[in-house]
Amino acid sequence: MSQLAETSPKSATKPAAKAKAGAVKKTTKRQSLTEQVYAQLRREILSCTLKPGTDLSEAELAERFDVSKTPVREALAALRLDGLIRTFPRRGYQVAPITFGDMNELFDVRTILESGAAEMAASRVTDEELDRLTQLAVASYDVSAQTTLAEFITKNRDFHLAIARASRNERLYQMLERQIDELERFFYLGATLRDVNTETNEEHKEIVEVLARRDPEAARQILVHHNDVTRKGLITTLASSPSFGTVSL
Repeated sequence: MSQLAETSPKSATKPAAKAKAGAVKKTTKRQSLTEQVYAQLRREILSCTLKPGTDLSEAELAERFDVSKTPVREALAALRLDGLIRTFPRRGYQVAPITFGDMNELFDVRTILESGAAEMAASRVTDEELDRLTQLAVASYDVSAQTTLAEFITKNRDFHLAIARASRNERLYQMLERQIDELERFFYLGATLRDVNTETNEEHKEIVEVLARRDPEAARQILVHHNDVTRKGLITTLASSPSFGTVSL
């Protein structure tokens, strides 16, 4: 009897199965490292810890995170798809610059989406959601403290996404979430240069009051106004600050 015939199917499959399991485990570990590097770099880019225009190197990032170049390369590729990283042949990577043109385009889209979300939310929001919006509306920060600023930005994001969630339209929610995330770098820059505590709290409280009245048209109008005020405030602040060369026309 040949050696092939003597080998049972059961015993023959064991090494293959074992190897396959090992490959899956290795892939999962690499994906986990990729996700960790991606999440950390994304936080640093959105908070402007890594300023727009900063050059990035695979080798330096791999050394910093104590990983191989593969998860770094995969994380950078994902950030490129997010529009946060630019790539240059034989040169490397760069944190994507931000411009007033970018900001205006993003606010145009956000205003359309968010005013529509508020209009729908006015007739669909629950009392529990209104209570949460009321709590989020009083967020504040210390201009000189990066930690409290990060918390403020997060609560501001949560406030606007809670309105989108109350619209009961998942696709609208996802589109608005992307717009808010893309504008986050502008919010960090603006809030660093100017104390927006009072302005933000007052406007957010007014939005909650309108939603509580269940008035769809008023809800739509107040979100158009809120986005317009925020846009103009950011443009004025960033354009008049000589300390920030990170935003161009």
